[in-house]
Amino acid sequence: MEWRDVPRRAYYDKYERVQVKNDFGWYEVYRLPGNVYGIAEPQHFQEVNFYLILGQERALLLDTGMGFFPVEPLIRELYDGEIIAVNSHFHFDHIGNNHTFEPVWDYTDEYVRKVAERGLVSADTGAQMDEEMFKYGYPQGFDPKTFHIPPFAYRKVEDGQEFDLGGRTLKVLHTPGHSFDSIMLYDEAGKILFTGDTFYLGALYAHFACDQFGHSDIRQYQQTMERLRHLIPADVKLYCSHNDFITHAGRLGETADLLHAIIEDGNRESGEVNLGHQYLEEGRMLNERFGDGFSVVYAVDGKK
Repeated sequence: MEWRDVPRRAYYDKYERVQVKNDFGWYEVYRLPGNVYGIAEPQHFQEVNFYLILGQERALLLDTGMGFFPVEPLIRELYDGEIIAVNSHFHFDHIGNNHTFEPVWDYTDEYVRKVAERGLVSADTGAQMDEEMFKYGYPQGFDPKTFHIPPFAYRKVEDGQEFDLGGRTLKVLHTPGHSFDSIMLYDEAGKILFTGDTFYLGALYAHFACDQFGHSDIRQYQQTMERLRHLIPADVKLYCSHNDFITHAGRLGETADLLHAIIEDGNRESGEVNLGHQYLEEGRMLNERFGDGFSVVYAVDGKK
């Protein structure tokens, strides 16, 4: 797979790496502005990031990673106080260690409930457990055939709900589109918006239609991004859940514009979509439209 030949991402060099004991040779930890730890999994195609956000009295863990290795020892190495765990959404690459932090706060719908109750197995991730999705092949001790994400207990989070960390408040913004349960966390005073998968510098997925990933809605996605364009000030930094950690708020409007263009074009012939961007589509035709440093993968009818 072409991704495996790409050199180590240069953007990691922009941030202060934290040396830790409990990385299992898999996780990387970075100290980010605003009293935040960014935890990366750069050895898998997903290049997932999740965040430990520190307050004066407690910390919030936004997502729990892919679950290939335990993450609780690492989190406890970084912070030994009370931890609130929240999911940006329920997709497999963000909930892998949920069971060790339960109950986890989720914006719940029927798809979240089903996954929480039964967990996920390797086949539920499509091609994402293929060896070519791992930068250096399968890590020692990992068996893709037996990999699974255990069921987990959850609590329902609401739009507008606030998490008080002591001297720091994070507000929940419901941001449907990528999935219905998608949320962002807004630290208005700190001028940080934690975006989950609703925006990052990479391929944004707006095409899902299955139990394992829920149903994307490209029109809802566009409405979400248009709302955020007007809600979030230009000086806010976006902390993203894949690829480079930080970008600027102008990306929200750029995404709204690209989604609008896709919707206006309607039906299009399918183009080549990277294998890593395909999941459980079962023959559905996909296309990918490119913006500046990001793209949108969508169903060719422009509606799903």
